[in-house]
Amino acid sequence: MRLAGLMLAATFMLGCAVVPGPTSELQTASSFSSPSQPAFRALPPDVAGLPRPGEPSVVLQPKSQRSAVAPGAERRFDLGHCGLGSPIDFDGSLWNPIAGDDGAGGPLTEDHRSELINQTSGTLVMLTGDLARFVTPLGAVVTLARLPAGRPYYFCD
Repeated sequence: MRLAGLMLAATFMLGCAVVPGPTSELQTASSFSSPSQPAFRALPPDVAGLPRPGEPSVVLQPKSQRSAVAPGAERRFDLGHCGLGSPIDFDGSLWNPIAGDDGAGGPLTEDHRSELINQTSGTLVMLTGDLARFVTPLGAVVTLARLPAGRPYYFCD
């Protein structure tokens, strides 16, 4: 019994040491804030496009090829029909939206929200190998984190 408890504790500690949590991703991301963007704002759940546990969804895998996009590189990118609820498949990975603001550190406006829940063209800027920003035509800025594998998406009509 004692041995089983020790093995369980060791497994838990090893798992915690290997898997970075969202806090460490946001701390890393915050080092890229400009003076006009002092803090990262969480995206409203209806904009972020992340299914809650138990909601109907499908797990998708990336289809793009990894090309080692250099930090600072900018690419035109089109969000799919469901905006941030559509896969953001870029540089061999899917990307999670982890924060967003109006481009000046403030909350998203209704116009920004409309852009982010619908098909929108914008600019994707690579910040690091694992962080990027998507900028919409109206100036909304969404910070994205590279995922190591697939993730669930809502069924979108």
